[in-house]
Amino acid sequence: MSSTERIRLIGFTASPYTRKMVALLRYRHIPYGITWGDAPAVLDTMGIARPKPTLLPTFLFHDDGQVRAVCDSTPIIRRLEQMYAGRSAMTAAPV
Repeated sequence: MSSTERIRLIGFTASPYTRKMVALLRYRHIPYGITWGDAPAVLDTMGIARPKPTLLPTFLFHDDGQVRAVCDSTPIIRRLEQMYAGRSAMTAAPV
């Protein structure tokens, strides 16, 4: 996935983790598109394998030419830090 493509995610308005990740994307000025709804149903409709466990939000990343659903927020934040420069959400201090 190039840094010019929109990050795709599936979320639910009542999910605090969805709100957290949308806030991160907005703060970092990362272009994104969100599908509001039930992640398992949306993934099944799209023909994408569900992550285990399927939690919210669920991000869709292109890995080796295939779309992969990922839902653990800390590794997603670290991945976004590598993909996009500027306005980091992580401190450079090792503490």
